[in-house]
Amino acid sequence: MYAGRGTRDAARTIMAVLIGIFLVEGLGFSQSELGLLLGISLAGGLLLSFGLMFTGARLSRRASFVVLAAVTSLAGLLLLFTDNIWLLALGSFFGAYAASGMHVGPMIQLEQSGLAQVSRASHRTQAFSYLTLSSAAGRIAGGALVGIATFLIEARDFDLVDAHRIVFGVYIGLNLLTALFYGLLSPAVESQRGGPGEPERPTGLWNNPLKAKARGRILRISALFGVDSFSGGLVFDTFFAIWLFTQFGANEGTVGAVLVATQVANLVSIWLAPRVAARAGLLNTLVFTQVASNLCLLAFAFAPGIAVAVTLWVMRGLFDEMDVPTRQSYVMSIVPDGERDVMAATNNLGRGIGRLPSTTVTGALWSSSITVAPWVAAAGLKLAYNLAVYLSFRGVRPPDERGASDR
Repeated sequence: MYAGRGTRDAARTIMAVLIGIFLVEGLGFSQSELGLLLGISLAGGLLLSFGLMFTGARLSRRASFVVLAAVTSLAGLLLLFTDNIWLLALGSFFGAYAASGMHVGPMIQLEQSGLAQVSRASHRTQAFSYLTLSSAAGRIAGGALVGIATFLIEARDFDLVDAHRIVFGVYIGLNLLTALFYGLLSPAVESQRGGPGEPERPTGLWNNPLKAKARGRILRISALFGVDSFSGGLVFDTFFAIWLFTQFGANEGTVGAVLVATQVANLVSIWLAPRVAARAGLLNTLVFTQVASNLCLLAFAFAPGIAVAVTLWVMRGLFDEMDVPTRQSYVMSIVPDGERDVMAATNNLGRGIGRLPSTTVTGALWSSSITVAPWVAAAGLKLAYNLAVYLSFRGVRPPDERGASDR
């Protein structure tokens, strides 16, 4: 699972950096058309997640992983052979062109429930930290691979479209490798029990969150995650690449290098996450590290030059991913073991619904000129989300964090 996540995110980073430049600067699409295509991609991820929620109790996790990776690879082929917006919309729907990565889509809920099922409570946050480290390492590799496009353009005199299509070929190959890794998953990932004495996973066709015992917590935190996902969708890596490209004249290699540096910072923060959570608690860690990240994002919007902008973006990277393993561990720990699939699926749907309109909104905000509006809106909404999560869940502590008096 770790190998599949790393390879998948290497491919996703290639897509995130190149897709906006390729469609706008290479094929001549408008900013609003780009936003529409990325919005269609998010709609596809949402519907696939919803379908998995219906059938997840029946289908093999391993088979679901392999099919999703293979479909993503096949959808990438359209980028090599067509500039028709409707065919690209079809590819975007099934192929995750939005590359937002994160943190939404059916793969995430498969990983979250599967990893929680095979991890002991004492190691759960560490297991999610390793998964996130695999993701960050993959994104570092993907950011480095983006430099192939700059080399081909500047050293080999390729035009932008041809150079980018060669790198999209690498993207397709990485997704096929991802499918291979998932095909090698141990049968333990299909286990019906998380451990001795734990309840069976639901066996009905649809894991209905409205019937879950912890449905209040599940629906409340999933709605808040939707707000976070919407705000994150306003400023994800594709728009960051366009911002540096248009505002500061950075080329693809420079953008890729910045993303590599950011992922190195992410590696440090992810490694620290379970250690900080052991002292401060899961909820405090996932909330207050994000407050620091969002203040850096707000300052980034008004950076006077590329040096300051890059510094703030990398500083943001020191905090931005620390909430991922802590958030995943937290939500898996505050519901009964038998409702983890429901929590993972509902969280993912909440994040998918929240993310769905975000790219289209940014495309509309940038339709006439590229402005700071999406960055400011994202930072403000994220800070409001941080406050709401803390106020709503400060009294909900995982069993392993409770003292004797709490028990």
